Amino acid sequence: MRAERPIVRVAAHGLVLAAIVSLAALPVYVWVEPSWRGLVTRLAAALVAGVLILQLRRLVVERVDAAGPSPLDAARLWPGAEPAVPHHLLELRSDVRTALRSRRYFETVLWPRLEALAGRPLARPALRPGRGPSLAALRAVIAAIERRP
Repeated sequence: MRAERPIVRVAAHGLVLAAIVSLAALPVYVWVEPSWRGLVTRLAAALVAGVLILQLRRLVVERVDAAGPSPLDAARLWPGAEPAVPHHLLELRSDVRTALRSRRYFETVLWPRLEALAGRPLARPALRPGRGPSLAALRAVIAAIERRP
């Protein structure tokens, strides 16, 4: 017995869908004014094309997943390799960089986290116009948190 051919199945679904959409669009096509008939035709064709594209996309994704990783992907995703820097430290570095550039981010995100980490009120560092504190000011705040009286 031959293996099922998914592309033929998608084409058959497309023909059935085109027939159904045509039957549904025909009364609308006859009812609307002649200047709107082109729009009705385009919308019906877009609906059929959109559904077929989604089915073809699903088919391609299934085939790529079934094929497994390429040799290049397998080499990149070697199971024994660990990143040099943990992911949460990279996110923390990104938060600090964003806070240095954005005063709003510093005030709404990073500063409440620093105060929660300290467990006590901290002296707020001086902010630059439209930006967060300088890196030196932020280092001073972190040093104050580390001292913990």
